Amino acid sequence: METEADVLEELLNIETEIEDVQDQIKLLLERQEKLHERQSELKFLLEAYKASGTGNSANENASRSSSLEDWSGSFEWDSQADDVRLNIFGIPSYRQNQKEIINAIMSGRDVLVIMAAGGGKSLCYQLPAILRDGVALVISPLLSLIQDQVMGLTALGIPAFMLTSTTSKENEKFIYKALEKGEGELKILYVTPEKISKSKRFMSKLEKCHNAGRLSLISIDEAHCCSQWGHDFRPDYKSLSILKTQFSNVPVVALTATATQKVQYDVMEMLRIPKCVKFVSTVNRPNLFYTVRSKSSVGKVVVDEIAEFIQESYSNSESGIVYCFSRKECEQVAAELRERGIAADYYHADMDVNAREKVHTWWSKNKLQVIVGTVAFGMGINKPDGGYYYIRTNLPVLSLCSDVYFCNSR
Repeated sequence: METEADVLEELLNIETEIEDVQDQIKLLLERQEKLHERQSELKFLLEAYKASGTGNSANENASRSSSLEDWSGSFEWDSQADDVRLNIFGIPSYRQNQKEIINAIMSGRDVLVIMAAGGGKSLCYQLPAILRDGVALVISPLLSLIQDQVMGLTALGIPAFMLTSTTSKENEKFIYKALEKGEGELKILYVTPEKISKSKRFMSKLEKCHNAGRLSLISIDEAHCCSQWGHDFRPDYKSLSILKTQFSNVPVVALTATATQKVQYDVMEMLRIPKCVKFVSTVNRPNLFYTVRSKSSVGKVVVDEIAEFIQESYSNSESGIVYCFSRKECEQVAAELRERGIAADYYHADMDVNAREKVHTWWSKNKLQVIVGTVAFGMGINKPDGGYYYIRTNLPVLSLCSDVYFCNSR
C-alpha cells in the first residue's frame, strides 16, 4: 500500500516531468517558427528565380551586381538635388544612406528602406518627388501623419495634397482633375491604403495619370504593415501589390523603421519588388533616453507627477505628447494639465476633423506645449524641438499597465 510520502514523491516526479515536456514543446514551437520563416524565404527566392526567367547562377550574378552598384557616386542630378535639399528643405547635409537612396530612386530602381524613426525617411522620397517630372503617390496609414506631412510640405511651398475621408469636395475635385488632365500644381499626393483597395474612381484617375507619363514614383510608408509578422499589420496593405502590376515602370520605395528578415521578405513579396535595392541603417538612436517609473493608483497623483515632470524637465515649454489608453482619459488628462498651468489639449479619432487639425496646427506652431492623445496621433510626426518627450499613462502591452508609466526624451 502506498504511503503519503510515496504519493508526494510521485506527484513531484510528475510535476517535474510536465515541466520538462513544456520546455520541449517550447523548443519545438520555436523550431517550427524558424522553419516556417525559412520556408517562406525559400518560396520567395524560387518565385524571384521564376520571375527572372534565368537560372540560379545568373540571378546570383545579378544580385551581386546590384549590391556592388555605387549609389554614393556622382550623378547628373547631384547639383539640383543639393540645391533642393539646402534651399527648399533647409538641410545642410545628408544623413546616413539618404543620398544613396535618393540616387537609387532617381535611377528608376525599386527600393526598400529600413531606417530608424527620426533618421530622415521622408526626405528620401520627397526630394526625388520634387526632382522627377509628374506626381508622386505616397501611401501612409495614419491621418495625423498625412496631415503633418502635407502641412510641412505646404509651408515649404511644395504643392502637396491629401486625398482622404477628410478632404473637402473642392480639393477632391482639384486632385482628380490634376491626376486626369495634368491641370493645376500637384507634386505629392498622400493617400491611405484604403484608397487603393476601395476606390475604383481613384485608381481610374491614377491609371490615366500613369498612361500620360505623369506618375513619377510610388512611396509606401510604414511598409511593415504589409506583413502579418509586422507589429502593425494592416489588411488593406495587401491590396498594394496591384501598384507594381499596374504601373510596372514606376519606381516603388517601401520604408519602415524596423523589420525582421521575415518581414523584409514579406514586404518585397507583397509589393512585388524582388529585385529592389535594400538600404538598412542603424536603428540605434543615442539621443533617446528611456525611463519607467512607478505609477500611483490615484488618478490625481498621476497627473500631478506628469505635470511636475514636464514643468521641471522642460521649463522652456518644449513640446511633447502624453499618450492615454482611452479617448475619455485624453480629454480628462488634458483638462487637468491645463488646471496645473500647462498649455495642453487632446487629440483622438472621435473629434471633428477641423478640431483635430486646429489642435495639430497649434501644437506644431508651439501655441500648445502638450498634446494628450491616443495612438491615433504621434507616429512619424515631424517636430524637431530641442526638448521632446513622450509619456504613456498606460502600457497595454505590459501586465503592469496599471502600475507604471513610461516616458522618453531626446
